[in-house]
Amino acid sequence: MKTAVIYARVSTQRQADEGVSLDAQVEQCRGRAEQLGAEVLKVFRDEGVSGRSTKGRHGFQAAVDFCGQAGVHFFITWATSRVARNAVDLIMAQETLRDGGTRLECLNADVNDDTDAGFINRTFMAAMDELHSRNISRDTLRSQKRVAAEGFFTGGRVPYGYTVVDEGKRRRMVPDADAAATVRRAFDLCLQEGLGAQAIAHALNDAGLFRAGARWGKNSVQYLLNNRVYTGVKTYNRKHSRTGRAKPLDEWVSVDAHEPLISKEAFERAQTMIKDRTPHEGGGTPRSEFVFAGKLTCGICSSLLQITNGTSRSGALYSYYSCVAHKHGRPQCLFRPIRADLMDEWLTQTILERVLTPEVVSKALDDVAAMTETWLRDREAARGRLVRDLRAVEGKRDGLLDFVAEHGRATPADVIGKLNEARAQIDELQAELDRLERAKVPRRNRHIDPEVAIEVMHETIMAADAKKKRAFMGAFLDQITVSNSEVEVAYRADALLQTGPVKDVHSGLDWLPDLGSNQGPTD
Repeated sequence: MKTAVIYARVSTQRQADEGVSLDAQVEQCRGRAEQLGAEVLKVFRDEGVSGRSTKGRHGFQAAVDFCGQAGVHFFITWATSRVARNAVDLIMAQETLRDGGTRLECLNADVNDDTDAGFINRTFMAAMDELHSRNISRDTLRSQKRVAAEGFFTGGRVPYGYTVVDEGKRRRMVPDADAAATVRRAFDLCLQEGLGAQAIAHALNDAGLFRAGARWGKNSVQYLLNNRVYTGVKTYNRKHSRTGRAKPLDEWVSVDAHEPLISKEAFERAQTMIKDRTPHEGGGTPRSEFVFAGKLTCGICSSLLQITNGTSRSGALYSYYSCVAHKHGRPQCLFRPIRADLMDEWLTQTILERVLTPEVVSKALDDVAAMTETWLRDREAARGRLVRDLRAVEGKRDGLLDFVAEHGRATPADVIGKLNEARAQIDELQAELDRLERAKVPRRNRHIDPEVAIEVMHETIMAADAKKKRAFMGAFLDQITVSNSEVEVAYRADALLQTGPVKDVHSGLDWLPDLGSNQGPTD
């Protein structure tokens, strides 16, 4: 006798209430099993699970596995949309079942791809299901944004610092007095006292300000300080529904949804301070108190000079740049150790005097101005191309929509495929256009006196701490070779003012000087 399994799924309670409940699906599938002369061995269900992908649909996976193990003849389900909401997943599911000798039976269409009619039906129904699923996703996102903008809770995990209260049939997320005070205290420790995550965790724990009874750790504090929810913002569209992977930041949708615990300005300052404390690029030892730690090479044996500690004749403790080749199995080098603090001061001053010349700075400023004009021209040209391409694809989409409206369910599958492709192209072009519009416009300088720029930069850099000096030097220095009688510095003058798209290595707070009235307006 032939055998069968039944699979039923609903993604929402609303869907169940509209006549396609699990029991209703199972009952109709049993009727199909009788028509096929098959005994139903088992019924599998998924409740409250989306069909956008097979991930998380444990009932579906169990049904497929059971078919392979028991040699079931038919996998019966109410509609193709119960199996998958896109053509790829439907085809893969059908192929997996067929490899095990099981035929997929859908009540809403003949999808037996052994026949031409079944093959066409499968392709067409999968395209229609995917189109329907896309519309549902857009409607859901639009609804969530509207509800959130009205100040109501749209579900998910309630972040620390807030609680949820009922308001009629809806719920609203409001600050929890004690927890909110702890959140504000954490940001105060960051912004006002300049503490890092580990120090903030210790301070909160010492004050007895625990998180739901648990002690704070470095990671939990970092998560709190990086969470924009505390600015009153709810963020949607962060991940791809099928893969679960994060989308680019410019595709996220943010809505002012609830009472903030801190201002957006304070949050951004905290992010800048956190970034500033992160180890910088450019070589050297990030946390060293010396400017050239890790950047100096011995001119005698080519080993790296390292910081060592020693005592002077007067008994004072000093740090030195020393060649430690002997620690790596090499002979003792004849390099004489140099006091690190004196070397830092002299070498920084010398590099600034030799490198920050009017000629070099003028060339860099001219390059910046030329690059700005080129960037603006290129952006305008790119914008024009994107707009033309977008209008062309929108025209193609509108023509396909008219065709679908005229032919309805008789629309060929390839037309639906072209429509989906056009929509995807429109989304991609619009996203690219949005990124272009949001791109930060480079500064346009009317005039900057190189002598003034040199003076201000010189004063700023000399007054900076070792970390910022190290970041500045690392941006354009290639190698510094030190011997007992001379220092040789190899550098790239074109990188001095970062005129190209190089990676940031400086603090976003106070690294380069603001040239005040010498700074031209920005577009």
